[in-house]
Amino acid sequence: MRTINQLRKDFALYFEEIERCEKAKCYWALLHVLLTLPDVCATLETDQTIKKASVGDRYVGWCDAYLPNNPALSGADRYQMRNALLHSGSSTAQNRFKSHNTNYTHFSFIDPDTFDVSVHETKNQSRTVLNIHIVAMANETGDAIESWFNALQGDSIKMSQVEQNIRCLTRLQPKTILVAQPNVSHIESKGLTRSST
Repeated sequence: MRTINQLRKDFALYFEEIERCEKAKCYWALLHVLLTLPDVCATLETDQTIKKASVGDRYVGWCDAYLPNNPALSGADRYQMRNALLHSGSSTAQNRFKSHNTNYTHFSFIDPDTFDVSVHETKNQSRTVLNIHIVAMANETGDAIESWFNALQGDSIKMSQVEQNIRCLTRLQPKTILVAQPNVSHIESKGLTRSST
């Protein structure tokens, strides 16, 4: 069974990217990583050989299980946030599905350099816009993944799926690539890649 430290190493690419984005103040890129991670975790614990739950069910289920239980921000809200941003480049809720809808019409992603964390998960007066402090969201997501790692230690079925699927997780790793050149057989090039192979 994978240990928590092994899982941390498996996710090192993601944790390091979060840290790099925060240090460089690349908050927009950070938000994309944060909204993707529940998908990654939920997919890793899913048996891909049987009829699987919908992406929305998996995403919302993972968020509800591991992220803070807060009435201002449910798993369904996060799912709609994910859909709007990752599929449309928008902060306007989509609500195109029969389930996993949000009561918010918009999400406002707060620049951490201009607002402090006290605005995180606050709403406008009409309660239609949810404010998200991106660094606070990063902290919550990191804590949620650690909670998931701990939960996996006590769930042999999910851990078995994670161990089966984790080999496909993208990692930073050394690689030698043979590059074909005109009039030369191949030139060997060595470096780092972000890949699953």
